[in-house]
Amino acid sequence: MRPVKKRSKTCVKTDRLINKVKDTIDRYSMLKKGDNVLVAVSGGPDSVCALEVLNAIKDEYSLSLHVAHLNHKFRKEAEKEAEFVRRLAEEKGIASTIEAIDVKEYCIKKGLSKQEGAREVRYDFLKKAADKIGAAKIATGHTADDQAETFLMRLIRGSGASGLSAIPPVRGRIIRPLIEIKKSEALGFLKENNIRYVKDPTNIKPVYLRNKIRLELLPLLVKKYNPNIADTLCREADILREDESFLNGIADAIFKEMVTVQEKGSITLNYLRFNGLHPAIKKRVVRRAVSELTGGLKKISYQHIISAIDAIKNTGKGVDLPDDIRIERDYNSLYVRVVKAESARIQEAVHIEAPGTTGVPYFNIKIEAIINKMAVVSEKADTGLFDLDKISLPLFVRGRKEGDYFYPAGMKGRKKLKEFLIDHKISRVEREKIPVLIDKNNDILWIIGLRVDERFRAKEDTKRRLILRIS
Repeated sequence: MRPVKKRSKTCVKTDRLINKVKDTIDRYSMLKKGDNVLVAVSGGPDSVCALEVLNAIKDEYSLSLHVAHLNHKFRKEAEKEAEFVRRLAEEKGIASTIEAIDVKEYCIKKGLSKQEGAREVRYDFLKKAADKIGAAKIATGHTADDQAETFLMRLIRGSGASGLSAIPPVRGRIIRPLIEIKKSEALGFLKENNIRYVKDPTNIKPVYLRNKIRLELLPLLVKKYNPNIADTLCREADILREDESFLNGIADAIFKEMVTVQEKGSITLNYLRFNGLHPAIKKRVVRRAVSELTGGLKKISYQHIISAIDAIKNTGKGVDLPDDIRIERDYNSLYVRVVKAESARIQEAVHIEAPGTTGVPYFNIKIEAIINKMAVVSEKADTGLFDLDKISLPLFVRGRKEGDYFYPAGMKGRKKLKEFLIDHKISRVEREKIPVLIDKNNDILWIIGLRVDERFRAKEDTKRRLILRIS
């Protein structure tokens, strides 16, 4: 397959398309003078068009270009396509980074669909390639048709305003110069300038949802309902994106005001403030809290957010979401937590040096253990006094477990720890933050900060005393 030929003369369609792309670049502040731009080129018409246009305006914008191509190893034609892109860049005097990754193997390993896996690998490749050459921007060949297809695909699957905003013209350092160009315009540009490109045969098979929308639904909408449907859908996406940006700005400011505690893996919000918010802001505040903990919302759907808001209308209720997120309410607090990691840290027993000082990171405490025969010390919330001869060393600190029980000092008989904490009006979430001291037999000696166990409590006739101080 021969590489792209240079344009021999200025054409009307060519100038119109280039000017339209420049308008898009300037409207969304995609580029600034002197930018180093990594151009993602698959070899298909859209990416080749993007490369041609950027190459045509590189002097005007003082750009440095670098081509990047990833062979996903899905198809036998992939090696020829990689070679086509290499020769294309070489003919233009543009450096290139071309790599091959077995995306199918990656998808199997990660449990992803071909589309999800390919997208993850592709963008990771582009990021690393951009980092390597110091590129300020990564340009892709997404067009207005891609925008319309994405809008319809997310509408069919069920998305909120954020999802229906579809493909942003700019996301971080990723720019999409052709996002307001129709595929027909790109193809006309390539044809007018006798520029060759490669065709992906999978794009003409109505197997995937995007292909079905492109090959079946969009043509039907154009023929039967609106010949300018792509423009209409792109405009709707733009409107929703602007509205979403405005509302997110409001929600972000409110979120910061509402946070009462933010720790690793946990965010606590003021529920009274939350409950008074408009539903549109409530959803965005919850999304923001989840995103803070997980780094994104990939597995969180609109319905997940609605279910969470419904569940927390009553105190003591909650809901589990993907990515091990739990959202629950206790009285006037709204908790958003990563429960799996938190649970693992709580249940992990930390060995306490006796005598000595031991830090317990999860509970953010230090325990000083002193052995003293004649100690005269009073029991306080931060001090426990025990009969060392009744204790089976070594000692450990962990979080509470289902079925825990002890013999509270000053009370008769044994009591389930859960009931004890409920009686003391300790909220469900706060219960998880209370450390428990145990010995090697797993007997509870002390609900730290609350009550020691009567069985191990030091008395007047105690011969060897163990003093534990919390700081």
